[in-house]
Amino acid sequence: MTKRTTTTAGQPAPKSTKACLHIDLTKEEASRTNSEQSTSSKGILEMIKFLTERYRFRFNTVMKYTEYATMSSSSTYQPLDPRTQKRMTLEVQVAGIEVSIKDVRNFLESDCIYDYNPISEFLAKCDGSWDGHDYIADLAQTVPNNNPHWTSWFRTWFLAMVNSWLPNKKHTYGNSVVPLLISGQGYNKSTFCRRLLPDELEWGYSDNLTLSDKRQVYQAMSQQLLVNLDEFNQVSPKVQQGFLKNMLQLPTVKMKRPYGSHIETFPRLASFIATSNLEDILADPSGNRRFIAVRLTHPIRVNRMPNHRQLYAQALALLKCGERTWFDGYQTKLIMKNNQQFEVQMPVDHYFHNYFVPAKNEEEGKWLTVAEIFSQLRQEVGSIIKPNNLIGFGRKLGYIHGLKHKRSATGTKYLVKRV
Repeated sequence: MTKRTTTTAGQPAPKSTKACLHIDLTKEEASRTNSEQSTSSKGILEMIKFLTERYRFRFNTVMKYTEYATMSSSSTYQPLDPRTQKRMTLEVQVAGIEVSIKDVRNFLESDCIYDYNPISEFLAKCDGSWDGHDYIADLAQTVPNNNPHWTSWFRTWFLAMVNSWLPNKKHTYGNSVVPLLISGQGYNKSTFCRRLLPDELEWGYSDNLTLSDKRQVYQAMSQQLLVNLDEFNQVSPKVQQGFLKNMLQLPTVKMKRPYGSHIETFPRLASFIATSNLEDILADPSGNRRFIAVRLTHPIRVNRMPNHRQLYAQALALLKCGERTWFDGYQTKLIMKNNQQFEVQMPVDHYFHNYFVPAKNEEEGKWLTVAEIFSQLRQEVGSIIKPNNLIGFGRKLGYIHGLKHKRSATGTKYLVKRV
């Protein structure tokens, strides 16, 4: 079977379907005489020759379906849907070749069709061509904001996104961090997100994911490259604290294909980005480390299209040099501190800061449990603070900067001072 050289992105370049089949046919003809060939096998061989002389076929290993194109040089590949497959069957039968639609389907769904990975194909064109300029920083700086760490954080996230596309890599975690762009309407947030992918990979962008449909989510994670959680403020606190937190760290997804008979494991390809028109949107303090939230000061500059070839060539070069694709403990603390300004604020949160501050030592303050602090606040402001806020309030206390805590027989205590 004729093969081309392996590409630098790690995926074997596709072999010619026609050449592959030509060799198989030659072997078949050499091993049998015409008189020995059954009518059925002869019809199948004629059908394969008929179709491959008129069409080019390839199996998209990302989308998990066969694609076809005519032999015209201007023809582009399209998914081979059931209607097209039936039309091809009629063409074969009208040509006098005695085969059934099942015979045609068996060929088009077999591994006689060569595997094609559109991601590896694109990355192979980029690999080794970086000119040394920092295109990732240029792209990050088109997003005006006051966060001094944004460019560095965006770079790490972008490298993690590209790293998750590389084949033959065993990932323990998926790209679990999500840039979150916050501003009013008309700041070009969606345009920026869409332009992160080049034209060759634009099929891998999605902005209409329904998080309540888990099957759709898992399919998108295995087949899409970038998912924009548009209008993130509409994601409920319950989803943020549960399904979304778990989903973001998955390295693989398990699901059953349509009409499949068993559950399969697929590598996760998708990274996530999000946009919002509201600022108080992060409902899970412990999960806030998974977001890089920035407030835009001006509209994103989209007057120039990114140089995608150099952008991804730089990413591949940095990954080869071993640049980190995750955030260390220090950076995670900075991210969490930054994200506190975007947390959903309950009345109890506001009142805590009105009546308490973190104490520096025991002479200055007093050790109190969550329930004791909560009780004192209720005495001050009354029933506006609901008892069902207690659990969420306790969780948030653990993330207040400078607030010391310790374990005790009655629960966690915090060193606070009354204002």
